[in-house]
Amino acid sequence: MEAPNQFLRLFNFDMWANEQVLFTLQEHLPFEGSEECVTYFAHIAGTQELWYHRIKDTPLDALAVWPEYGLATAIQKLNTLSANWKRLIGGSNNDLDRIISYQNSKGISYDTMFSDILHHVIIHGQHHRAQIAKLLRNAKVTPLATDFIFFSRAN
Repeated sequence: MEAPNQFLRLFNFDMWANEQVLFTLQEHLPFEGSEECVTYFAHIAGTQELWYHRIKDTPLDALAVWPEYGLATAIQKLNTLSANWKRLIGGSNNDLDRIISYQNSKGISYDTMFSDILHHVIIHGQHHRAQIAKLLRNAKVTPLATDFIFFSRAN
């Protein structure tokens, strides 16, 4: 599979996994640790939005790494971002190794390959979904599976 198609598949997986987490949270709210779960879920959306705007070189003024919005806003943003990522990857003309110049949240400048940023976005989301799963288990709630293999078996 060519790299753009692999990234498109990974971003389909990412959205699927976010929906699995959303379904579990919506079904079991409130529970001990649920506020932290919502915070992590919003953070997944907030950081995706931040990375997307860095790649597009658009203003970041109104964006937050740890936004304070609920599940409905987070999933709405993730749906929009999912479509945006797909357009961005599909229109990359296989130039996934191009360098993206940006500043991090501390104002430090970096140059990073587009493909490395795409990998980071996927891995970052999975990291925080795992934190949410741990909080769910601590509350005696069994989370839906979000491992890539479950996605690949269903798709």
